[in-house]
Amino acid sequence: MSNFSTFNAFTRAIETRTDYMLGEKLVWDIGAKGSGWPLIITTGFRFNISVPRLLEWLLSPHNRRILPAAAIHDVLLNRGHDKAFASSEFRRACIARGVHPAFAWVLFFATLIKTQFL
Repeated sequence: MSNFSTFNAFTRAIETRTDYMLGEKLVWDIGAKGSGWPLIITTGFRFNISVPRLLEWLLSPHNRRILPAAAIHDVLLNRGHDKAFASSEFRRACIARGVHPAFAWVLFFATLIKTQFL
C-alpha cells in the first residue's frame, strides 16, 4: 500500500475523458491524520474529476496531485455523506498532496458549488 502523499495507482478509463480507476487500495484518514477513522477505497473504484473545459488552463482534469482527492470526494458522496463534508475532505486531501492551501480553498468551493447546484 502506498503512502497517501505519493499514491499514484490510478489509470484513465478508456470510455470517457475524465474518468479514472484506482489500481490499488487507497486509505485516507477522515478528519485528521491518525484520526482512527480510515476511509478505505477499494481497488477498481471508478471516479470522475470534472473540470469545465474553459477552466482547464487553471486546473487540468489529469492533475495527479488532485486525482486521489477526487476519489475521496466521490466515494464519500457515493456512501451518502453530506456534500460539504465530501468537499472538505477533498480540500484536506489536496493539501496533503501539495496543493497550496489557498488554491485548495478555491477547489473546495468549486466542488461544493458544483455538487450542490449542478
